[in-house]
Amino acid sequence: MSVELITENQKRKRKFNPRKKLEILKEWERSGNGIQVAEKYQIHSATLYRWKKALEQGADIILKGRRPRIDPQIKSLEKENQSLKEALAFQSQELMLLKKEAISGFPKSQNDLDSVR
Repeated sequence: MSVELITENQKRKRKFNPRKKLEILKEWERSGNGIQVAEKYQIHSATLYRWKKALEQGADIILKGRRPRIDPQIKSLEKENQSLKEALAFQSQELMLLKKEAISGFPKSQNDLDSVR
């Protein structure tokens, strides 16, 4: 076993998609040597254990036929957020119209208003 020093410049956060993580976990299972697999993919061996635990928990939820429960407060906040976005969009459009009218000039008297209608 060799030890390789990694400088700050060589350090980088690796991102793997779920399919690649599963592939790495299968390789670990086949080889039986987590340290070698971790070194091969330049990740910490604890990462392998964390991925394995997440896989087992996710599989447990799926096998029980349950979906992960979404917090009702989060649902409520998402709904409120959407309605606030819609209100903001409406107000932005209204403001734009008012600005256009201000630039083109408002009718100055009631007679001017009647002539527009």
